[in-house]
Amino acid sequence: MTKGIVHRVHHVRHLDAATYVLRFDRHGLSFEPGQYVTLGSIAMRDYSIYSGADDDFLEVLVRQVRGGLVSRALARCEPGDALAMEGPHGFFVTTAEERGSARYLFVATGTGISPFHCMTRSYPRIDYQLLHGVRAGGECYDSVAFDPARYVACLSRQPGAGFSGRVTRYLREHRVDPGCLCYLCGNSAMINEAFALLRNQGVPREHLFAEVYF
Repeated sequence: MTKGIVHRVHHVRHLDAATYVLRFDRHGLSFEPGQYVTLGSIAMRDYSIYSGADDDFLEVLVRQVRGGLVSRALARCEPGDALAMEGPHGFFVTTAEERGSARYLFVATGTGISPFHCMTRSYPRIDYQLLHGVRAGGECYDSVAFDPARYVACLSRQPGAGFSGRVTRYLREHRVDPGCLCYLCGNSAMINEAFALLRNQGVPREHLFAEVYF
Protein backbone atom coordinates (compact mmCIF):
# COMPACT_ATOMS: atom_id res chain seq x y z
CA MET A 1 0.00 0.00 0.00
CA THR A 2 1.24 3.50 -0.79
CA LYS A 3 1.27 6.07 2.02
CA GLY A 4 -1.69 4.46 3.77
CA ILE A 5 -3.76 4.19 0.57
CA VAL A 6 -5.45 0.84 -0.03
CA HIS A 7 -5.05 -0.40 -3.61
CA ARG A 8 -7.91 -2.77 -4.40
CA VAL A 9 -7.90 -5.37 -7.15
CA HIS A 10 -10.35 -4.82 -10.02
CA HIS A 11 -9.81 -8.13 -11.79
CA VAL A 12 -7.29 -10.62 -13.15
CA ARG A 13 -7.38 -11.11 -16.96
CA HIS A 14 -5.74 -14.38 -17.96
CA LEU A 15 -3.87 -14.37 -21.30
CA ASP A 16 -2.76 -18.02 -21.14
CA ALA A 17 -2.32 -20.72 -18.51
CA ALA A 18 0.61 -18.92 -16.88
CA THR A 19 0.30 -15.24 -17.83
CA TYR A 20 -2.21 -12.62 -16.75
CA VAL A 21 -2.88 -8.89 -16.46
CA LEU A 22 -3.66 -7.67 -12.94
CA ARG A 23 -5.71 -4.46 -12.74
CA PHE A 24 -6.02 -2.48 -9.50
CA ASP A 25 -6.70 0.99 -8.09
CA ARG A 26 -4.49 3.84 -9.21
CA HIS A 27 -5.69 6.56 -6.84
CA GLY A 28 -4.16 9.23 -9.05
CA LEU A 29 -0.64 7.83 -8.79
CA SER A 30 1.72 9.82 -11.02
CA PHE A 31 4.28 7.85 -13.01
CA GLU A 32 6.33 8.02 -16.20
CA PRO A 33 5.76 5.30 -18.81
CA GLY A 34 8.59 2.79 -18.42
CA GLN A 35 8.63 2.88 -14.63
CA TYR A 36 7.69 -0.01 -12.34
CA VAL A 37 5.86 -0.62 -9.07
CA THR A 38 6.55 -3.16 -6.33
CA LEU A 39 3.67 -5.47 -5.41
CA GLY A 40 3.11 -8.34 -3.04
CA SER A 41 1.91 -9.63 0.30
CA ILE A 42 4.23 -12.29 1.73
CA ALA A 43 7.07 -10.85 -0.34
CA MET A 44 7.41 -7.97 -2.79
CA ARG A 45 8.35 -8.10 -6.48
CA ASP A 46 8.93 -5.44 -9.15
CA TYR A 47 6.56 -5.20 -12.13
CA SER A 48 6.67 -2.67 -14.97
CA ILE A 49 3.48 -0.69 -15.36
CA TYR A 50 1.48 -2.08 -18.28
CA SER A 51 -1.40 0.40 -18.42
CA GLY A 52 -1.22 3.86 -19.96
CA ALA A 53 -0.50 7.18 -18.33
CA ASP A 54 -4.06 8.39 -18.97
CA ASP A 55 -5.83 5.29 -17.65
CA ASP A 56 -7.65 5.66 -14.33
CA PHE A 57 -6.34 2.29 -13.14
CA LEU A 58 -3.00 0.50 -12.94
CA GLU A 59 -2.13 -2.78 -14.64
CA VAL A 60 0.87 -5.10 -14.56
CA LEU A 61 1.64 -8.07 -16.79
CA VAL A 62 2.70 -11.12 -14.78
CA ARG A 63 3.93 -14.56 -15.75
CA GLN A 64 3.75 -17.21 -13.05
CA VAL A 65 7.08 -18.83 -12.40
CA ARG A 66 7.68 -22.22 -10.82
CA GLY A 67 8.06 -21.70 -7.11
CA GLY A 68 7.22 -18.01 -7.46
CA LEU A 69 5.40 -16.96 -4.28
CA VAL A 70 4.30 -13.53 -5.49
CA SER A 71 3.38 -14.34 -9.11
CA ARG A 72 1.25 -17.30 -8.00
CA ALA A 73 -0.39 -15.38 -5.14
CA LEU A 74 -1.31 -12.43 -7.35
CA ALA A 75 -2.92 -14.81 -9.86
CA ARG A 76 -5.38 -15.86 -7.15
CA CYS A 77 -6.49 -12.30 -6.36
CA GLU A 78 -10.21 -11.61 -6.31
CA PRO A 79 -11.95 -8.27 -6.98
CA GLY A 80 -11.73 -6.13 -3.86
CA ASP A 81 -8.58 -7.75 -2.46
CA ALA A 82 -6.07 -5.27 -1.03
CA LEU A 83 -2.58 -5.03 -2.50
CA ALA A 84 0.62 -3.80 -0.92
CA MET A 85 2.23 -1.44 -3.42
CA GLU A 86 5.30 0.78 -3.50
CA GLY A 87 6.53 3.10 -6.21
CA PRO A 88 6.78 4.15 -8.89
CA HIS A 89 10.48 3.51 -9.41
CA GLY A 90 12.98 3.42 -12.27
CA PHE A 91 14.59 5.44 -15.02
CA PHE A 92 13.69 3.36 -18.11
CA VAL A 93 11.82 6.34 -19.55
CA THR A 94 11.81 8.69 -22.53
CA THR A 95 11.87 12.49 -22.64
CA ALA A 96 9.36 14.84 -24.22
CA GLU A 97 12.12 16.46 -26.29
CA GLU A 98 13.21 13.09 -27.72
CA ARG A 99 9.67 11.92 -28.45
CA GLY A 100 9.11 14.91 -30.67
CA SER A 101 11.72 13.84 -33.22
CA ALA A 102 13.45 10.59 -32.26
CA ARG A 103 12.98 7.14 -33.79
CA TYR A 104 12.87 4.32 -31.28
CA LEU A 105 13.73 0.66 -31.45
CA PHE A 106 12.04 -1.33 -28.68
CA VAL A 107 13.31 -4.87 -28.12
CA ALA A 108 11.55 -7.18 -25.66
CA THR A 109 11.42 -10.81 -24.64
CA GLY A 110 8.34 -12.31 -22.97
CA THR A 111 6.72 -10.06 -20.39
CA GLY A 112 9.46 -7.52 -21.09
CA ILE A 113 6.86 -6.12 -23.48
CA SER A 114 5.22 -4.38 -20.48
CA PRO A 115 6.97 -0.99 -20.50
CA PHE A 116 6.56 -0.72 -24.28
CA HIS A 117 2.84 -1.44 -24.00
CA CYS A 118 2.67 1.44 -21.52
CA MET A 119 4.81 3.76 -23.65
CA THR A 120 2.95 3.22 -26.92
CA ARG A 121 -0.44 3.48 -25.20
CA SER A 122 0.64 6.70 -23.47
CA TYR A 123 2.35 8.25 -26.50
CA PRO A 124 0.30 7.25 -29.58
CA ARG A 125 2.37 9.46 -31.90
CA ILE A 126 5.73 7.99 -30.92
CA ASP A 127 7.83 6.75 -33.86
CA TYR A 128 8.87 3.20 -33.00
CA GLN A 129 9.58 -0.32 -34.16
CA LEU A 130 8.98 -3.11 -31.67
CA LEU A 131 10.66 -6.52 -31.75
CA HIS A 132 9.02 -9.04 -29.41
CA GLY A 133 10.87 -12.28 -28.79
CA VAL A 134 8.66 -15.20 -27.73
CA ARG A 135 8.57 -18.96 -28.22
CA ALA A 136 5.23 -19.12 -30.06
CA GLY A 137 2.44 -16.90 -31.30
CA GLY A 138 0.30 -17.52 -28.23
CA GLU A 139 2.81 -15.52 -26.20
CA CYS A 140 2.39 -12.33 -28.26
CA TYR A 141 0.52 -10.75 -25.38
CA ASP A 142 -2.03 -8.11 -26.49
CA SER A 143 -0.18 -7.62 -29.77
CA VAL A 144 -3.31 -6.02 -31.26
CA ALA A 145 -2.56 -2.99 -29.09
CA PHE A 146 0.42 -2.16 -31.31
CA ASP A 147 0.51 -0.76 -34.85
CA PRO A 148 0.93 -3.93 -36.95
CA ALA A 149 3.31 -2.06 -39.27
CA ARG A 150 5.61 -1.40 -36.32
CA TYR A 151 5.38 -4.75 -34.47
CA VAL A 152 7.51 -7.79 -35.30
CA ALA A 153 6.99 -11.07 -33.45
CA CYS A 154 10.24 -13.06 -33.35
CA LEU A 155 9.24 -16.69 -32.76
CA SER A 156 11.96 -19.08 -31.65
CA ARG A 157 9.88 -22.28 -31.65
CA GLN A 158 7.08 -21.72 -34.18
CA PRO A 159 8.48 -21.33 -37.71
CA GLY A 160 6.28 -19.65 -40.29
CA ALA A 161 4.19 -17.43 -38.01
CA GLY A 162 6.11 -14.15 -37.99
CA PHE A 163 9.89 -13.87 -38.06
CA SER A 164 11.45 -17.28 -37.38
CA GLY A 165 14.18 -16.83 -34.81
CA ARG A 166 15.17 -14.85 -31.77
CA VAL A 167 15.25 -11.07 -31.66
CA THR A 168 19.04 -11.21 -31.80
CA ARG A 169 18.86 -13.08 -35.11
CA TYR A 170 16.52 -10.38 -36.43
CA LEU A 171 19.03 -7.73 -35.39
CA ARG A 172 21.84 -9.56 -37.20
CA GLU A 173 19.78 -9.71 -40.41
CA HIS A 174 18.31 -6.19 -40.22
CA ARG A 175 20.82 -3.48 -39.46
CA VAL A 176 19.68 -0.71 -37.17
CA ASP A 177 20.05 2.98 -37.98
CA PRO A 178 22.62 4.26 -35.46
CA GLY A 179 20.44 7.32 -34.94
CA CYS A 180 17.70 5.26 -33.29
CA LEU A 181 17.22 5.27 -29.55
CA CYS A 182 17.26 1.58 -28.56
CA TYR A 183 15.40 0.34 -25.48
CA LEU A 184 15.94 -3.30 -24.43
CA CYS A 185 13.80 -5.10 -21.86
CA GLY A 186 13.76 -8.76 -20.89
CA ASN A 187 16.21 -11.47 -19.93
CA SER A 188 19.85 -10.60 -19.37
CA ALA A 189 21.18 -12.97 -22.04
CA MET A 190 19.16 -11.21 -24.76
CA ILE A 191 20.13 -7.79 -23.50
CA ASN A 192 23.84 -8.57 -23.40
CA GLU A 193 23.82 -10.08 -26.90
CA ALA A 194 21.63 -7.35 -28.40
CA PHE A 195 23.75 -4.64 -26.78
CA ALA A 196 26.88 -6.06 -28.40
CA LEU A 197 25.19 -6.42 -31.79
CA LEU A 198 23.90 -2.86 -31.75
CA ARG A 199 27.26 -1.45 -30.70
CA ASN A 200 28.91 -3.36 -33.56
CA GLN A 201 26.38 -1.79 -35.95
CA GLY A 202 27.45 1.65 -34.86
CA VAL A 203 24.75 2.51 -32.33
CA PRO A 204 26.43 4.77 -29.77
CA ARG A 205 26.37 3.71 -26.14
CA GLU A 206 24.35 6.79 -25.18
CA HIS A 207 21.53 5.56 -27.47
CA LEU A 208 21.19 2.26 -25.58
CA PHE A 209 18.92 1.77 -22.58
CA ALA A 210 18.18 -1.49 -20.77
CA GLU A 211 15.84 -2.93 -18.15
CA VAL A 212 16.84 -6.42 -17.03
CA TYR A 213 14.02 -8.71 -15.88
CA PHE A 214 16.12 -11.75 -14.95
